[in-house]
Amino acid sequence: MDWQGTSAEANKTVDIAIVKVEATVPVTDPKYGGAVVLNPGGPGGSGVGQALRGGHHVRTILSAGPSEASDAKYFDIISFDPRGVNASRPLFTCFPDRIEAAIYGLEEEAHGYIGTSDTSFDNLWASKRAVADGCSRRMADEGLAKHMSTAPVARDIVEIFERHGEWREEEAKRLLSSLPAMSTSSSQERSAIISRTAWTKGAEKLQYWGFSYGSILGATLATMYPERIHRAVLDGIADSRDYMAGGWSTNLQDTDLIFLKLAEHCWEGGKDNCAIWDEGGPPAILMNVERTTTDLVANPISIPADGSHGPAMVTWNDLRRLIREIVYWPIRDFPLTAQVLHELSERNGTSLATWIRSQRPAGLGEPLSKQCEVDGPYSPACFATKDGGGPLLSWEATYGIACSDGPGDRLNQTKAEFRKYADRLMAQSKLMGAGWATIQLPCTVWHARPHWRYEGDFRNTTAVPVLFASTSIDPVTPLANAFRMAEGFEGAGVLQQDSEGHSTYSGISMCSMRAIREYFQSGTLPGKVGGLENEYEWVGYGMECGVDRKPFDGYDARGAVPNLPEGETDKDMWEALIGLNRAWP
Repeated sequence: MDWQGTSAEANKTVDIAIVKVEATVPVTDPKYGGAVVLNPGGPGGSGVGQALRGGHHVRTILSAGPSEASDAKYFDIISFDPRGVNASRPLFTCFPDRIEAAIYGLEEEAHGYIGTSDTSFDNLWASKRAVADGCSRRMADEGLAKHMSTAPVARDIVEIFERHGEWREEEAKRLLSSLPAMSTSSSQERSAIISRTAWTKGAEKLQYWGFSYGSILGATLATMYPERIHRAVLDGIADSRDYMAGGWSTNLQDTDLIFLKLAEHCWEGGKDNCAIWDEGGPPAILMNVERTTTDLVANPISIPADGSHGPAMVTWNDLRRLIREIVYWPIRDFPLTAQVLHELSERNGTSLATWIRSQRPAGLGEPLSKQCEVDGPYSPACFATKDGGGPLLSWEATYGIACSDGPGDRLNQTKAEFRKYADRLMAQSKLMGAGWATIQLPCTVWHARPHWRYEGDFRNTTAVPVLFASTSIDPVTPLANAFRMAEGFEGAGVLQQDSEGHSTYSGISMCSMRAIREYFQSGTLPGKVGGLENEYEWVGYGMECGVDRKPFDGYDARGAVPNLPEGETDKDMWEALIGLNRAWP
């Protein structure tokens, strides 16, 4: 729990849940490339869930393709649940059981986003602080809340690679022991295998692909352990300095542009593919959407009971919840958005109500288990469901990590001061500002302070240059952040994917995946020096990649895998890319 061994928790440990998708070659094969560790972001995202849903696709994307060279590599893909998250133990939770947590979540949704009503901010201020106050004190007393900031998690990743290196050496010995007696040439090969697979204790190299908050974790890893970096792709780039300062204020600069792109893609896709298409073009589409949303603000839509569901009502707040989700994955979710907006324009809220129901917590109607009664409140058993599923993102762990990483002076922030902060974020984005502001609200009463907090400036020279990747228009990690962060790492590269959405896999680009594969295979950064124009003092390797599919071009995210694009031959990568786009989040 305490890597530095200087706190009251020096003798405590944490159990980190880990999943590995094994390489398609054994460790004794000269083409075995070691492990790549993933982080899905959040903070508080489940890496175990990430690997179970998409790890095999990542393995295909990063490993050697059909025209493999003699030095081609095949990788293990590893992901993990960070401290306090999902299947790791102790579990960080602010509620005694999943039913209490679900009820709270439904009540919070009823309050609405800031600005939804005259009382929504006041209700959220009281509600979130009620959770954070008691939770931070209780989890600090238990120890975990003081040891779940980003710095110890970066050290956990180092330990994962150390343990993997130890396993690699033993696995090679096990495989070699099962072989028959060797000739002289075979003996030489055996010696080469033993040398190649030996555990380099205390110096194992790191290979990492992190998304969103995972870019902050990766930047921390690269700054704290620069000599160990063998490959590092940071994808969907947060401004780590702003994050560590507790700002979360460099995220929403491009968010609302995505809705403008929805109108453009709708117009290009045509009437048959987009339910809100208008012959007047993108301006007319946006005007119609504005008219629909304005009407919904004043006139919520009632939905009578049917054979499956009771009566319901949909509001502007419900639509904002949908929009907050779909801007992350436009190619996948824009068609649903268009269908919902079309129905709302006709005063039909059926599709929106169906989506809202789909967002309700799993197992809400299930009774708590007998084991929960035995283990007691706040135990992991009290959060289990019949299907064994856990949350892919724990907002409670988000608070624990983000509030630990930020400065402690937010405890002095008044209600009026926080409202001004929220107003600034709402001015940045009409679509997401109100929801984004509440992420930092618990930190105004978060009493647990981290024992080990990274306080550096995110500048260093890594053993192998870092690759930063971003879409052109990202709803929560704008492209500008990629250049800001790359400027701090000697020789870094930037890969820009010409699409909208959060992280490269939100779009469908064989160009991007080939560039990322080549980087993991050889360490070669994409493009050339000065290959990307930017407003910052950054000159490094850079390349822009186009996409193979766009929203409303007929692509169905729930249908069959589409045919390979013209000129492409790597069917395995194509299917893995489509699969990854559909599997995450």
